[in-house]
Amino acid sequence: MGHQSRKGTRTEHIPADLDVWVRKYGGALRNYFRKRAPAALDPEDLVQEVFAKIARKADLTEVSTVESYLFRTANSVLIDSIRRSTARGGGAHETFEEERHGLADSDPERVLIGKEGVKRLISALYELPAPVRQAFALYHFEQFRHSEIAKHLKISVSTVEKYMARANAHLLTRLGRNDRY
Repeated sequence: MGHQSRKGTRTEHIPADLDVWVRKYGGALRNYFRKRAPAALDPEDLVQEVFAKIARKADLTEVSTVESYLFRTANSVLIDSIRRSTARGGGAHETFEEERHGLADSDPERVLIGKEGVKRLISALYELPAPVRQAFALYHFEQFRHSEIAKHLKISVSTVEKYMARANAHLLTRLGRNDRY
């Protein structure tokens, strides 16, 4: 499975299934982010961003050591997230309240494109098995943490991580890399 590099350290071949990486390294990545990320950033979100970024990479066979690749990606995700948080004013955002802010007039074409995108997202979600779809919905629409989803669905956190990786990979494939969901 592995081979010796020039320095004598063991390297791994890339697993065919991203789920293997999620199960094997998800906990270590969460710990990495818990120690380094500001409190405003959720370690679960950051772990998901790492695996989403990896899922978008065209050719993973060029990766010689999985761990170093994952943690370089994690560092990049952390830096980007901190920059975004800082650029957006961190926790200084005001919560949207419809009564106070109202709805902005929208271009009808943009509204139609948005509605079509939502229909495609819903259709792609219904292609997933019910437990995977439910975990995805709890995370993205109800803002549950992985541990809360696990408790709610009576499954392990690693199963939640596997479901999320599966859902994200499926949606990236079905909706294309340029669509946002």
